Amino acid sequence: MLELEALENSILSLENSIEVYKKILSDNKSDKKLIEALRSGVIQNFEVAFEQSWKFIVRWLNENISYGIAQGITKRELFRLAGEHLLIDDVSKWIFFKDCRNQTSHIYSETTAEEVLKSALEFLPYVKYLLKKLKDNNQ
Repeated sequence: MLELEALENSILSLENSIEVYKKILSDNKSDKKLIEALRSGVIQNFEVAFEQSWKFIVRWLNENISYGIAQGITKRELFRLAGEHLLIDDVSKWIFFKDCRNQTSHIYSETTAEEVLKSALEFLPYVKYLLKKLKDNNQ
């Protein structure tokens, strides 16, 4: 049986950082430096939640399908396998999130940071769906 607390905590941190970011962004008096700092926090929480997600997919597959089933495969293949076992419902979206996660170590421009932020904001319902499926199928 998987202990899902680390994934739950990373999702909660992402959700909280998004909430604060949106709240401050809606305040027209907020300064640019504060918005950039909060954006960085959302992106960092996205990174953590994404990393936790694929690692829990691997653990679930090892425990519930076959030990070592995900060994040596790419994340693209991992997400396809997760889709086959109904842990995620949109494989192409998860591949997109993987690509965005890979960009986070190369954020040198405002445009890239905004693109990654947008994907981080989109990620929350997908990772919550994964958590629900992991809980529903946790043996």
